[in-house]
Amino acid sequence: MAILSMIGTLFFVGSDQAQAQLSPSAGFDGSCLSAPVLGSVSETDPGKTVVRVSSEPELQAAMRSLAPNTVLLLAPGTYELTRTLWIQQDNVTVRGDTNRCDEVVLVGMGMDNAAGRDSVPYGVWTDRANTKVQNLTIRDTYLNLIQTNGGAQSPVIYNVRLLDAGTQFIKSNPLGFGDGVNNGVVDYVVMAYTNGTPRTDHGPGTGYTQAVDVHAGRGWRISNNRIENFHTPDGSVFLNNPAVLMWNGASDTTVEANVFVNVDRAIAFGLDAFRSEDHSGGVIRNNMIVMTPGLYSDQRTANSDAAIIVWNSPGTKVLHNSVAVQGNKPKAIELRFNTAGVEVRNNLVDAAITHRDNAGFAASGNVEVSATSVFRDPRVGDLHLDPQAGDQLSGIVNAAAVPSFATYDIDGDLRTNGADIGADELTTVSPPAPTATPAPP
Repeated sequence: MAILSMIGTLFFVGSDQAQAQLSPSAGFDGSCLSAPVLGSVSETDPGKTVVRVSSEPELQAAMRSLAPNTVLLLAPGTYELTRTLWIQQDNVTVRGDTNRCDEVVLVGMGMDNAAGRDSVPYGVWTDRANTKVQNLTIRDTYLNLIQTNGGAQSPVIYNVRLLDAGTQFIKSNPLGFGDGVNNGVVDYVVMAYTNGTPRTDHGPGTGYTQAVDVHAGRGWRISNNRIENFHTPDGSVFLNNPAVLMWNGASDTTVEANVFVNVDRAIAFGLDAFRSEDHSGGVIRNNMIVMTPGLYSDQRTANSDAAIIVWNSPGTKVLHNSVAVQGNKPKAIELRFNTAGVEVRNNLVDAAITHRDNAGFAASGNVEVSATSVFRDPRVGDLHLDPQAGDQLSGIVNAAAVPSFATYDIDGDLRTNGADIGADELTTVSPPAPTATPAPP
């Protein structure tokens, strides 16, 4: 039987603000996620001018004459970019004319090919409001695949596959501390390295890469994504990159229902030790995080921290995440510096939940499990509870009160009082039978 330990004491959270989510697919093989199909252009972008393109020269010609309120509708095919798509008009959508993410492919010159630094440093770059990127793949750029700069409010990235960037996959730059791109949405996006992280130094040092790096943005939602292989080798300058990093005065971020596989850190709300509100508020809920056993060397493990870090991020809620670091990290979740008002509840982990540097937090219902056999298939990032785990589910199934900010699980299943611990509500099995108490003699 797995050894379980409860961390913290039972506590009820406040008012109901639940949101249902859908689960990313298990058994990932590089394919698109099962994103709900977008409506027609007339439904999703009413009143916009539609410009249809079917080749890279046509795409670049459309970019040169780009006007506000335009949908660039790309026919299926591969577009070998000769120039970054510089979007400098408001309300522009770049959309594949297909319901899949892999039938329209924008290709740079290679993440380690310095020849692309000047002509195709990015896939899409914008400093204008309401940019949408949908139903396509962007890959192989020397710097970032998608970059938003000050002024690019409310970007939406939906049903997209992002592969092999020299630096960040999605990067959002600030105008100043706490002044950045707000209300971004990253939904049903695959972000992965297909054959390891970059091998060359792209400026700051080797290994400088993240999936989503947002400076100073307010109100971002990062949900239903698959983020894989953000693991830099020993000897890199950057060894502990968070796959999702929200900092520099960012606030009220929601990171939910994502699957992280083999990333050096999964989620960081705040990072700067010297800014007491490097991030504030927000929620980290219903995520699945897994690392392959033996991914780290012993030295790397000894110098590592946690899969989820909340550093100088007061008011954050960390709820119902499933974390299986499988010996690579000493901690699953770490709180540090200013964490006033932070809540950590009902997380299912295989390593410690800890705090340091005067951090404090309210905790309840967290369970540490010594074996990952309670999960369906950690090898592919599937940390749904395994109904065949039998007695090992004792203390996990029907074990917690329901935090009002996590009323639904990663699949959109409703939690009720006595919810299961972790990201998955195991609705297919009954709770373990209670142990009979012998009658007094």
